[in-house]
Amino acid sequence: MSEAISETLREITSGLDFGGQYTVLSTIKEGRLYIASKAGKRLILKTSDGSAKGLEQLKREYELSIGLSHPGLAYVFTYEDISPVGPCIVQEFVDGETLSEWLQSTPTTKQRQRVCSQLLSSVAYLHRKGIVHNDLKPDNILITRSGGSLKLIDLGFADDDTHIAKSLGGTRQYAAPELLDDSRSDARSDVYSLGLILRELFPSSHNGIIRRCLRKDPAKRYASAIDLERAWKRRNTPLWIALAAFLTIAFGCLAYSLITTNSELTLLKEAESARTEALSAAKAEVDTWYDTEIPAFLKELSHTSTQSEFNAAWSALVEKMSYINTDLPERIPEEIQPALRDYVFQRYNTDFVPLQDSLIKRITEVSN
Repeated sequence: MSEAISETLREITSGLDFGGQYTVLSTIKEGRLYIASKAGKRLILKTSDGSAKGLEQLKREYELSIGLSHPGLAYVFTYEDISPVGPCIVQEFVDGETLSEWLQSTPTTKQRQRVCSQLLSSVAYLHRKGIVHNDLKPDNILITRSGGSLKLIDLGFADDDTHIAKSLGGTRQYAAPELLDDSRSDARSDVYSLGLILRELFPSSHNGIIRRCLRKDPAKRYASAIDLERAWKRRNTPLWIALAAFLTIAFGCLAYSLITTNSELTLLKEAESARTEALSAAKAEVDTWYDTEIPAFLKELSHTSTQSEFNAAWSALVEKMSYINTDLPERIPEEIQPALRDYVFQRYNTDFVPLQDSLIKRITEVSN
C-alpha cells in the first residue's frame, strides 16, 4: 500500500472518534511504538517511519506474523490503516524486561536453561514456518515479570527463507559474518546470533554447542534452530532420565493397553467431541458475523452521501470487529484458541482486507 493512499484514507477518516477504540498511554522507541489501551486491555501499536519503504516493511512484518501462534512469540492481532497513530500493527503487550536486564538479576542455572529452551523453541518454530528472524539480540527477547516466561518480539527485519534480504537488517553486534559481508543470509544466520546469546546465558558451559553456532562458515553451523534445539535437548537430558522416560512410556503404553476400559475411552472421545463442537460453534459465529455485518455495512454505505455518514458507518464496522478478533477467541477453551485465531484471520484476509482495499481505491479515485 503506497504512502499516498494511506495518507488519503487517514484524511478521509480524520473525523472519527478514536477514544472509543484505542487510547495511547505512552510512546516508546522514538515514537515508533506506542502502548495503548482498548476495552481495558493494554496493547502495542507499532508504526513505521512513514516512508513508502517503511510502510512496505511494516505490512511485510504483519503478513509474516499474522499466521503465527506460539507461546514464545508476542501475538499479532491485526494491521490497521485507521488508528490514532496511523497505519500500525496491533500486537500483544508484554510486561517484561529485556534478556540483558534479566541477566543482571543473576538468575540460577535452572532458570537460564528454562529460558534458553523457550528461546530455541520459539526460533525453531519460526524456522519450521520458513521464517528467518534476522535480528536476534537480547533487546528483542523479553522475560515476563509475572512467571518469568520468554517472549520473542520484533519481526521487523524478518523474511521467509527464500527471499531473505542480502544486507544487514538487524544489529551489527549480533549479526552473522555473512550479513556483515552483504552475503545472502538464511536460518544459519539466526543460529549464529543464537550462539552469541547462548554465550551470554552460559559464559562457562555448553562451549561445544556455542562453538558450532559461531562457525564463520555457515555450512559448519547447525542447519537451523531446529537442529540446534535437538542438540540442546540431547546435551541437557541426562542418560538416566532419558532411559527412565523411555521405560515409563513403554510400560505406560503396555499398562494402558491392558487396563483401559471402554468407559475411559468413551470419556476421552466425549472430551474431544466437546472441543470440536466448541470450535465449530465459534467458527459458525465468525461466519455469521461476516455474512451479516459486511453486507449490512455495504448496504448502509450505498445510502451515504456525506463524509460524516461514511465515517460513522466505517467506525461502527471496525468497532464491531474487535469482538471477533479479540473477545471471541478469549471466550473459548484455551487449547482451541490458536485454531480459532487462525480461522478468524483467514476470514479477515479473505473478506475484510479486500473490502478495505476497494474502499481505499474508491477514495483515491474520488480524491483525484
